[in-house]
Amino acid sequence: MTAQPIPLRALLLAERLDARGLGRTGDTLQGVVPIADAAGQAFGFRWGALVTVGMDEAPAARLAERLRPRLSDPLPEPVVETALIRLDPAAEGPDQDGVVRLRDLSAPRVALVAEALARSALLSHQEAMLERGLDRLDPVLARLRQGRLAPSSSVMLRSIGEAIAARSRAGARVDTEAKPDLLWDHPELAPLYAALDEEWEIGERSAALTRKLEMMHETSETLLSLVEARRSRVLELSVALLIATEVATTLYGLIRG
Repeated sequence: MTAQPIPLRALLLAERLDARGLGRTGDTLQGVVPIADAAGQAFGFRWGALVTVGMDEAPAARLAERLRPRLSDPLPEPVVETALIRLDPAAEGPDQDGVVRLRDLSAPRVALVAEALARSALLSHQEAMLERGLDRLDPVLARLRQGRLAPSSSVMLRSIGEAIAARSRAGARVDTEAKPDLLWDHPELAPLYAALDEEWEIGERSAALTRKLEMMHETSETLLSLVEARRSRVLELSVALLIATEVATTLYGLIRG
């Protein structure tokens, strides 16, 4: 008979977490910082995520609040994702119910699941930002199909730029398509991560985000060209009108004279 499931809660808190001094003495997990807390086990990630193990929502929130002074560019609201792990010496990886079964609850195994869940939360945040950018893009493209350029194109372009910049910043901190650093020291856990990657579609979602953002980047460049062309036409028209006014004034003066 297998043990009762243990809850994991991933919270994407900010752009960055200052993890200096958080790790317990003797803990060495590449890319992951074990955090001491009376309520249970927790892992921090320098790219702004916290994962609690065996904690209810309230103690997890208290731990997140304790870390607030260490956060850079905190999110208005944390992005939260949850999962369950279960000790099962006969199995390894997600089962048909989505519960992650582990042969043991050693720190590297639990930390690897924690990192996969934290990456999923990061991707959820980026996907939400991308959707907001696409929502702003739709009406502009609809007007373009009618041969018109929306007057608010510059505002929309700024929002697209924010989404692209957020993806770039996150990519600089953690490559969600690459394997976790933890696997360098624990290559035997590679099959477990592959199973988690497939279950939560981490690599697939990351690649899809990259493709969509490349499309948005190309679209934004096209729209910027159209905006600049419109401004140039307005400037040319203004100059032409100014010249015409000057000519008309001169002719009127000659006629009156």
